[in-house]
Amino acid sequence: MPGKRYRELLEVMKSRGGPYSGLDIPEFFALVEELFDPEEAEINNALPRKPTSVHEIAATTGRSSEEVSEILERMANSGLCGVTKTSDGELYRGLPFMPGIFEFIFIGGGESEWEKTVARLIHAYKKAYSEAKGVERISYPLTRVIPVARTIQAGNTIHTYDQVMTYLDKYDVIGVGACYCRQCAARNSMECPSESACGSVRWP
Repeated sequence: MPGKRYRELLEVMKSRGGPYSGLDIPEFFALVEELFDPEEAEINNALPRKPTSVHEIAATTGRSSEEVSEILERMANSGLCGVTKTSDGELYRGLPFMPGIFEFIFIGGGESEWEKTVARLIHAYKKAYSEAKGVERISYPLTRVIPVARTIQAGNTIHTYDQVMTYLDKYDVIGVGACYCRQCAARNSMECPSESACGSVRWP
């Protein structure tokens, strides 16, 4: 039977929304007990969606800032929470499963036994979730663009190589990560039609 922290984690993940947010089924608990040790589950349950300092998070848990910082760094390294580095220090935030934890776990392209185990558990959870609730249809965009004092032309544009290079040349920090869907499928011995990656740049 799942412990109290993992029962609370179910409600937390439900509240964060997104696809496969949380469902009271055995596959959910099998997944989260592999992802989070009891300490990490406790800290995850205390994390707000807004980036927050270690000191503020520690105040809600009764743990010292040093102890909470160590747990959060461990979680961030495993893709279990979001972290933003600022001039005043790191700020941490809670993540939904998608988009969030599932992508962050596999974005590094690792092939450890833990990642293979997690991939199998994610696949089992998503399958059981869909069987229990049906295929989720997202009726709203997960991200939105809000123009301020300007008009933005809607639509997608396929850029040429030279156009893309002008964007890349502007920034010093460029991130490239493995595609979550294909990484997860490959670790479940499922065929991946092609290789691809996700990219991002940091604005100065």
